[in-house]
Amino acid sequence: MVTENARITLSYNDHKTWFLHIRKVQETDRGWYMCQINTEPMTSQKGYLQVVVPPKVIEEESSIDLIVKEGSDMNLQCKAQGYPEPYIMWRREDGLDINYNGITVNVIDGEKLTIRKTSRLHMGSYLCVASNGVPPTKSKRINVTVHFPPMLMISNQLEGARNGVHSKLECHTEANPPSINYWTNERGDMIVSGTRFIDEKIRDGYVCKMILHIFNVSAEDFSSYRCVAVNALGETDGIIKLYEITTTVKSSSNEIVYEGENYKYSVNVTEVIDYLNGTTISATYDNFTSYVSSSPPLAHRHNIIMYILLLLLLSINVNLFNIIIV
Repeated sequence: MVTENARITLSYNDHKTWFLHIRKVQETDRGWYMCQINTEPMTSQKGYLQVVVPPKVIEEESSIDLIVKEGSDMNLQCKAQGYPEPYIMWRREDGLDINYNGITVNVIDGEKLTIRKTSRLHMGSYLCVASNGVPPTKSKRINVTVHFPPMLMISNQLEGARNGVHSKLECHTEANPPSINYWTNERGDMIVSGTRFIDEKIRDGYVCKMILHIFNVSAEDFSSYRCVAVNALGETDGIIKLYEITTTVKSSSNEIVYEGENYKYSVNVTEVIDYLNGTTISATYDNFTSYVSSSPPLAHRHNIIMYILLLLLLSINVNLFNIIIV
């Protein structure tokens, strides 16, 4: 044995079979080895030792956590070493697809990941995965944060309420960094939570749901309210108007009286109409019959019942007509 390496030793079995032992194999041990028998003629046999190395991510040459402004480009890099040369791919840690420059993919190959015109939907953790068939596979997590100015959405810019009820006004905002959110009244004064007003905020990531609770609504509450969202990149607002819903009652009665008889039937129709800013928003009718004194003769009773039914049908038609108009 021609070597001075302490990791390499020889052993034999009855001087007929010889073994070469290499402890703690290193990448430098890769190469050709020859077994030679000094006979006449000399006999030898060669063998090649292939040393495989599992992948390893080179941290100093790979990207770290990144903050990017919405609309700009995102560039990530991942370097790895090993033998055979590692194959590198990118994917989202949450398993969602990636909007990759106009196409939707789940995996992207290569050391570099470049996304043009980054949006808030690209925010999240990305995994650089290196593999070469030699376990274990290695990965590196890179967190991408996308910053953008506040955006505000209002489902209903007109809200109606009656006096004395509990009313809710809602605004939805998106912002990163998270925005400072608040409400102001028509005079521009900030509304602070108290006994009659509660400013509720429900956050989920970069999304915030703003709810202004108004308890025991009174006349002075019917006004305009402004929801505001502010962060380091900008400010936005929206206005919701709270209107009063008023109620009016219209009554009419139709009655049949048979002279000379000690009885009376009457039909009363009560119409209740709700108004919002002068526009009818609902209508209901209350129909009923009543009688006093003794019962009428059978023939008269039959006519009265038919007339009452006719009036009820007319009131139902009026109800349907008003609902169609509304």
